[in-house]
Amino acid sequence: MLFDDIDQDDELFDEFEVGLIDEEPTVPGMPDIPSPRGTENLIGHEFVEKKLLQMLDMGRFPHGLIFSGPSGMGKSVMAYRLTRFLFSEKDRAPDMFGTPEPATSLYVGQGHSIFGKVFGGGHPDLLTLGRPIDEGTGRIKASVPVEEIRKIAPFMRRTASVEGGWRIVIVDDADTMTRSSQNSLLKILEEPPEKALLILITHRAGALLPTVYSRCVHLPFQPLQDDDIAKVLEGRVNAADIPLVVAMAEGSLGRALEYGRAEHLEMMRDALAYFEDWPSFRWTDIQSFSEVFGNKGNDDAQRVFRETLLWVASSLIRGEAFEVPWLEAMNARLDVETKLAIYDQLSAHFDRCVYGNLDKRFMIMGAFMAFEV
Repeated sequence: MLFDDIDQDDELFDEFEVGLIDEEPTVPGMPDIPSPRGTENLIGHEFVEKKLLQMLDMGRFPHGLIFSGPSGMGKSVMAYRLTRFLFSEKDRAPDMFGTPEPATSLYVGQGHSIFGKVFGGGHPDLLTLGRPIDEGTGRIKASVPVEEIRKIAPFMRRTASVEGGWRIVIVDDADTMTRSSQNSLLKILEEPPEKALLILITHRAGALLPTVYSRCVHLPFQPLQDDDIAKVLEGRVNAADIPLVVAMAEGSLGRALEYGRAEHLEMMRDALAYFEDWPSFRWTDIQSFSEVFGNKGNDDAQRVFRETLLWVASSLIRGEAFEVPWLEAMNARLDVETKLAIYDQLSAHFDRCVYGNLDKRFMIMGAFMAFEV
């Protein structure tokens, strides 16, 4: 099998937790797609929004929220949507005409002054934290350091800029917090100030300490419907490519928007076309392909390449072919054990190449070798 000669016990990852990794945007997109801060409308997740409104109406809103789910699902969009709603609560306060009807949506439009303040990062009662950029290397750190988390307690104990107003902290990539970082949250979660809210955005809720998790309300985000994603892609992606992009996105609008970018689509099409000759491969063409996309500076393309081939391997395990002839042929010929072996082998190969900083041309060539049977 591929790479059997590599020692499985070598310690390639010892430095990973405290080291640096290349930046991978949470919701990469096209030039006309706003950032989560500036996204006015939310696609899907009606259940999450309804739950948040119910807790507000009941007067039992928590001081800690956990938004969990895969990247690109809309967790950050919901966090800023909720933030704008809470900051604009005076619009819904009782007045001389009585008490307004309970809100049925968290929507606050771009015309509202609060929208601009949140979008521009100028609202004094909002603190956003995440993995900082290392000034020496220009790369995003692998975790949210304790120094960042220690900013939360003094911020939340400050007096809000508006009388009786909220102070809100959003922590992105919260699942990368070290144990020290998470422990520093406990004091503020155990004795939270009035109208202070902590929103933890995480891909893996299980990475949070039980003591942190138990003091928050967990709201998992489910994959979006394929039809909803396809509608967003209309007019942005060639109609013939939408089924592939939607299938690979697996319910993530963020991933769909990234895969729909012209430069990524071209690379994905080329990579998948080599499977048309499976179980053999055109190695000369693949080597030329690796020379183009395996060079330094192609980090985004290399990441999308990895995700593309892992999608092929995972589709085999699930027995899905998406009406693609070569994928149907592979599914028909390979047994479950072989499919699992391909996925494990491919995943291990990518880990070694990425975290071992190996030649990315070798990464591309070796990835196709994993599918040889």
